[in-house]
Amino acid sequence: MTTYAALSNRIRSATTREELAKREEQLDRHYHAGTITAAELSRLDRIIMNRLFFLLDTLPENPTITP
Repeated sequence: MTTYAALSNRIRSATTREELAKREEQLDRHYHAGTITAAELSRLDRIIMNRLFFLLDTLPENPTITP
């Protein structure tokens, strides 16, 4: 499995915003280490954003969201 595929699977399996924040940090480390390209970083970041929107859609009405 490629680094891109492994990171993508980890992002898709995240169920909380905290897990997604950890995945974002992983992306930065991999990018700076040279194990993923800028294009892959961009695609993975889009997956994170889509996952965040999905998680926000599944929250109950009037949730208390803290930064």
